[in-house]
Amino acid sequence: MTKGPPSPRLLAQRARLAVRDRIRSMPPNWAATRDDLAFRYLHGEGIEIGALYRPQRVPGDARVRFVDHGGVEELRRVYPDHDWVQEPDVVDEAERLDKFADESLDFVIANHVLEHVEDPVAALTAFIRVLRPGGIVFLTLPDPRYSFDGRRERTTVAHVLRDHRDGPETSRREHYEEWAHIVEGLVDPGDIERRTAEFASEGTRNHFHVWELGTFIELLFALELPVAIEAAQATEPEFAVVLRKT
Repeated sequence: MTKGPPSPRLLAQRARLAVRDRIRSMPPNWAATRDDLAFRYLHGEGIEIGALYRPQRVPGDARVRFVDHGGVEELRRVYPDHDWVQEPDVVDEAERLDKFADESLDFVIANHVLEHVEDPVAALTAFIRVLRPGGIVFLTLPDPRYSFDGRRERTTVAHVLRDHRDGPETSRREHYEEWAHIVEGLVDPGDIERRTAEFASEGTRNHFHVWELGTFIELLFALELPVAIEAAQATEPEFAVVLRKT
């Protein structure tokens, strides 16, 4: 009897298994791992979003413009702990990238950016929109198991989809309260309320979302973005994911 083609469910299962097999623990030298991936995948003309005090090293044939949500003086005000910050070439928001035309870039770098973005779906969609076919989205995110986010709940797919559908203000207060209580250690309800109000008035961009590598891969599968997962690697403080636009 002739077998028919694999079902979509079976194909999805195979894809998940294939990605799982490519996720492997790496030596603790996270910077070397990140740079190795960058030199393998980043070529041509691209942008780096939110480089701040640590621009990504890239190979000689890669040309990078820097993008951030404010000019250099604004960045110095928002991030006073850093003696130096990368001056942006373009001021734009990661969720929109309005200054960039469709299919105009070869790569987008966003190191430790998506956890600060209130609408990751909009951001990922914008990253892919500005890429030429075959272009690369280069992502690294902090691994909460090795950071102050360790005791926070991991962000679910349902949470991300709800915020995208209903607007990030739906859970903004909840994020601020969680940060004040779990990360800053405030216990008194009045103190938490005051700190939450400070975050809101300042427009603070804390870690709105918390993923481990596995839960982030789950999100990518759920979004069904027009990308292939080229690499997914975990080091101790962070994990890296490289996507190629299909």
